Amino acid sequence: MITINQQTIDSLSPNPAATKNGKGLVSKFITLKKDTDNTLLWGECQGSGKNPYFTSVDFINEAPTFRCSCPSRQFPCKHGIGLLFAFVEGKNFEQVADIPEDIKNKRSKIETRKEKKETEIVSLKEKGAEPKKINTSAVLKKMEQQFIGIANAQKLLQNIVSLGLASIDAKEKRNLADQIKELGNYPIAGIQNAFSRLLLEIEIVQNENYVNAIDQVNIISALLKKATEYLQAKKENPAMNPAVDSCIEEQIGTVWKLTDLVGLGLYQENVELVQLSFDVIDDVVRKEITETGTWIELNTGKIYKTHNFRPYKALKFIKEENSVNGICKIKDLYIYPGDANPRIRWEANDFIIEELQDQHCEKIISFAETDYKKAINQAKNFMKNPLMTKKPTLLISVSKTFQIEDDLVLEDAQGQCITLRNTDDVATVAFLKSILPASCNDTALLITLENDLANGFISANPLSLITPSKIVKLLF
Repeated sequence: MITINQQTIDSLSPNPAATKNGKGLVSKFITLKKDTDNTLLWGECQGSGKNPYFTSVDFINEAPTFRCSCPSRQFPCKHGIGLLFAFVEGKNFEQVADIPEDIKNKRSKIETRKEKKETEIVSLKEKGAEPKKINTSAVLKKMEQQFIGIANAQKLLQNIVSLGLASIDAKEKRNLADQIKELGNYPIAGIQNAFSRLLLEIEIVQNENYVNAIDQVNIISALLKKATEYLQAKKENPAMNPAVDSCIEEQIGTVWKLTDLVGLGLYQENVELVQLSFDVIDDVVRKEITETGTWIELNTGKIYKTHNFRPYKALKFIKEENSVNGICKIKDLYIYPGDANPRIRWEANDFIIEELQDQHCEKIISFAETDYKKAINQAKNFMKNPLMTKKPTLLISVSKTFQIEDDLVLEDAQGQCITLRNTDDVATVAFLKSILPASCNDTALLITLENDLANGFISANPLSLITPSKIVKLLF
């Protein structure tokens, strides 16, 4: 059985409410049992009904399997979390030689699915490694439709600019929505989405502040220009490999298959990741919750991102993600084409979490950039490109700090400075000031850089502090 502690429970729980409710159920368990191999916990928990719920947590595989007879759609449910708390709190579990027959049957089915999954992964790798056969005729036919769609999109953008954002009234908004919908007739879904975002920015304008809408117009203009150039090059050479150092394919509308990523070499096996930061943004205007994790790969120091988008209308169908503490050991990691901080994904049951040790924190710190000028120049290259991230995330070393009024300033060995300033509503700078050690040697900060147009300089928003013994996530 893997080690079960508070950290383990936090990583497995679907949300803080489930953790709190599960802990409150410990006293409700009528029976508590475990098998002789210490791979299974099960018991009966008294609920609101006449009959208790049968709950189990199975550790026969690397990732635990939760089962419960309750009607909850939440997974794992609070009863499964409660069973783990009962074990952590040292409650008396009766040791039983024979596990329930239904669990034996379910284990057998899981093993069958696991074997099938492994076969599928092998097949996926084989397909990805095979030379890709290019159907030139089909590729050119698709691009022909994309060029037509882009031409229509350019006309639509010209009409919007000619009309003027401030002149778009309710009638024009409806007309604009119809024209954006028509772009869906062409294989340029990403471009269509960019126009939809523009329409949303226009609709939420307050006090005649069109800054975000104008920024979206610039993004669309750059996207149409870049898409045309990219597709023209692809038309001249239909067999050329897709761009892997930018998101242009995805921004046009490509939906990546795992075989595509494997074939492009955007795939790694047996990877160790540590989550450095976790943020949840509840956008009431867009009616969507976004959960973003920032991760560092322990072998290379590369910074990656995970994004979990949960529209309000689909909240009950998309599992909530939580902050992860510890080392996430992943068997198969897939990396999407991108720029500063590429997006990554892995299968839900294809990883285990182990406790973070001091040597891991020290290794993370060793990857931190010590030359602030170099880091800022690299970030500028991303920020000045409309199609790249406006807020690149990076890890920097901390050697000296001082304050100028309310701002906290970092200085490297060469005398180059970075000003820490909150760019969002979350006061992470104030929190950092309260926990920053007197001696900052051997510490690092995870930051996002942003071009502060109002003041004319690059500022940084701190996300996490990494010391030789721990990671402090400032957003929590």
